[in-house]
Amino acid sequence: MSTSTDDALKSQALDHLRELLESHWREACDSADEDGRFSIGFKVAVADGVPAKLKVTSRISTTSTDEIESTVDDPNQPALL
Repeated sequence: MSTSTDDALKSQALDHLRELLESHWREACDSADEDGRFSIGFKVAVADGVPAKLKVTSRISTTSTDEIESTVDDPNQPALL
């Protein structure tokens, strides 16, 4: 690709990123976990050609953590009273 094509693709990708961020910001905030954490990921895919094709995808996710902790007695050791 030429430099002018690269610049045009980057400019268009940034426009798409900005539009998706504006469109989905509230949805992402609403998906936040109890600590207020959320993430929005973006993927930019380019297919070279005439015309070049550009696809920008956004993904919203939350971080979820859960754990269980326990102890397990050794079945070969008798329990002490």
